Amino acid sequence: AMKTWEQARKQIHSLPEPEKQEILQMAQLVARIIERRQALGLTQKQLAERAGLKQAAVARLESATTMPRVDTLLRVSNSLNMQLSPTNQ
Repeated sequence: AMKTWEQARKQIHSLPEPEKQEILQMAQLVARIIERRQALGLTQKQLAERAGLKQAAVARLESATTMPRVDTLLRVSNSLNMQLSPTNQ
């Protein structure tokens, strides 16, 4: 099974504080992206097409296998008409 960002959040107790913050922020951001995609009724594949990405890139973003690249985050959030901000607005 793929690790989720929620699981990643629970496994960070032993990490240095800056790294913890990074994972918590990414988990929040990815949760917002998934909510938005689902609210718009889009599949991962449809979102990938909108963003000019492969479906696998969206799947990687939504799972916690790797820290997403900034350009991937921007493409996805732009295609969902989302503002990327460090705090929840």
